[in-house]
Amino acid sequence: MNIRTFLKSSLVLSACVVLLLSCSRKNSPSETPSVPVAPPLPRFDTGLAVKDTLVDGLDTLLYYQRSACFGFCPTFNYIVYDNGIVRYQGLQHVDWMGTHYARIGDAWWDEVKDSLRSSGFFELAPVYPLEPELYIPDLPNTIVVAKEYGLSKRVVDNHHAPRPLKRFEIFLEDHFRKLGFRNFEDR
Repeated sequence: MNIRTFLKSSLVLSACVVLLLSCSRKNSPSETPSVPVAPPLPRFDTGLAVKDTLVDGLDTLLYYQRSACFGFCPTFNYIVYDNGIVRYQGLQHVDWMGTHYARIGDAWWDEVKDSLRSSGFFELAPVYPLEPELYIPDLPNTIVVAKEYGLSKRVVDNHHAPRPLKRFEIFLEDHFRKLGFRNFEDR
């Protein structure tokens, strides 16, 4: 068998396979069964009890931290877990010292996701400033870690971050302040 015969037979065989696959039976729109779409279930509960503060083994959806500096910078962090619990830890130079808890609802989390999307968070650089020689160790860092849309991203803001990231950081701090935190250790 010469090369021309082989190529012709390969071409004919390929055309037959394409023709066979393109002629497969297709459902017409009238034959497709209509399945009612159920409304989405709430992702988070709404109550908050002492047992909810046991967060070992839970996945973190959002982590927000303001680190220490050489001075009187507020040092704290917020962690949002996948069951809707938010843990705040005030470490130094803050009004609320210690560990406090709150629970978020779906609407609260949807607003965070919208802000994540509009800030282009998952396209940001991992560290600001972009030039390592401009990093200033004496300044506090703002660290944000977010998991959503099947993605996970960590961004460290020392200074000179882009405006969308700064707006997202301000949004998060304001958004966290709206939650009714409770300290279960005071009981």
